[in-house]
Amino acid sequence: MNSQFSIQPWKLALIGLAAGTLGGGLGVGGGIILVPLLVAVGMPQHRAHGTSLAAIIFIAVAGAISFGASGEIDVGLGVTIGIGGVVGSVIGATVMNRISSRSLTIVFAIVLLIAALRLILGGSPLPGTADLATPAQTAIALGIGLVAGFFAGLAGIGGGVVIVPSSVFLLGLEQHEAQGTSLVAIIFTAIAGTIVNFRNQNVRPLEAAVAGGGGVVGSIVGSLIALGTNERTLSLVFGFLVLFVALRSIYRVLVASLVDSSASESS
Repeated sequence: MNSQFSIQPWKLALIGLAAGTLGGGLGVGGGIILVPLLVAVGMPQHRAHGTSLAAIIFIAVAGAISFGASGEIDVGLGVTIGIGGVVGSVIGATVMNRISSRSLTIVFAIVLLIAALRLILGGSPLPGTADLATPAQTAIALGIGLVAGFFAGLAGIGGGVVIVPSSVFLLGLEQHEAQGTSLVAIIFTAIAGTIVNFRNQNVRPLEAAVAGGGGVVGSIVGSLIALGTNERTLSLVFGFLVLFVALRSIYRVLVASLVDSSASESS
């Protein structure tokens, strides 16, 4: 196998395809699928986060084009959120490089749990408008990007699990437009975090490109499905999937802790 690959390329492409289909369909980038699957096939935790975020660049671009072709993007808002996301992503990626794999897994599981509950429980948006003419709305958009970017850089996700619901509930966007706008912002956060991860040697460009290539195909398919599917149905299906992944991650950490504890007592 090529030294640039620790995982067989066809596995990376299939993982990217799965993540792109789900991520592009909900405007979330796909990292909540990419990271656990990359870890499951043997990639170290830190590099899985870095590879995920790099692959998300490809997924987000493809998804944004699909949503944009259907007029479901607020470009100005996406760029504004993305600017906040750049700052947050750099901070998150820097923190990620300094914590242990186990702590990183716990943080990732918590992010997944919050995202899953938000998707499953749903709710009604607050009155709002995406008009950035007011300083308050611009500040909210930048704040959303900052928080989303931090979790993007830290957890290897695109940040859409924060951007999409926040854009709906705080800025008054419709669901599909929020998803398209989220993908625009994710392009900024993913690039910023990937630069930091590359410097910290947590990304192999060829691995990320192969996973991202599969993600592009999946993202186009997912966004087309999303545009023709009931939004609540999409949220419920994806929410339960994310909940399963979160609980599985927590289970793995608990089992590893028990094994380590038993080993210590034996010695």
